[in-house]
Amino acid sequence: MHSGPNHPPPPPYVMLQDQGAPGHYPGPHGRNPPRFNGQYRPNGRRKNTCLRCYCCFYCCFFITLVVIIAAVVISFIIINPRVPEYKINDFSVKAFNLTPDFNLNAHFVITVKAENPNKQISIIYGKGSSVTLLYSGKKLCSGNVPDFTQPTKNTTMINVDLKGDLKGSDFGGSLGESLMEKMKSDRIPLTVAVRVPLNAAMGNMHVLRDPMGIYVNCSMVVNNLSQPDKKVGISDTKYDVDFSYKFKH
Repeated sequence: MHSGPNHPPPPPYVMLQDQGAPGHYPGPHGRNPPRFNGQYRPNGRRKNTCLRCYCCFYCCFFITLVVIIAAVVISFIIINPRVPEYKINDFSVKAFNLTPDFNLNAHFVITVKAENPNKQISIIYGKGSSVTLLYSGKKLCSGNVPDFTQPTKNTTMINVDLKGDLKGSDFGGSLGESLMEKMKSDRIPLTVAVRVPLNAAMGNMHVLRDPMGIYVNCSMVVNNLSQPDKKVGISDTKYDVDFSYKFKH
């Protein structure tokens, strides 16, 4: 129908209202346009929750790490662990018989002064130790350190028996001749090599799971090997102390 003078022209647009309300006009093709759901929100809230969880986890981890480090440092300061000190205090000849064909039978006793300077830590000397007396790298005799526990702030004199029985085939030649010459000059260079498994204890608790190794090499010069009744003089001593986290047999 054409608009006439008595009919107003059609409006340029149509106002859509809620479905079912008066004046509602469907859209083209008889369909209503989709309505926006005002409750829809993007998933930013979930991302923020995850971020807060990560932050809390790392903060707790960092605080725990700081507490552990502080506890270790404070314990170290309070305990104040110190390395034991060792010194050969005496060397005595019990028997020494070197034949012209360089068969050697020897028995010495060395006294090792072991000092534990720690106030909180006792020292445990375990089984499996060895003490070797050498001349020019050749073993003359050997023994071992008795196993015992050294209390805190303690000095102990450890007597070690060293015995050896060498045949001329093992000790003869230039090495035996060199030893005899040194004995005439009253300056015999020797080396004492000590290997001991060692643990530490605080009260009844062992500090280490496995014993660590302590290795002491003492080079020295003595003025007597063949006279049992004569006091042996020791000079030119030099100590080399080393540790390992696990004792090596």
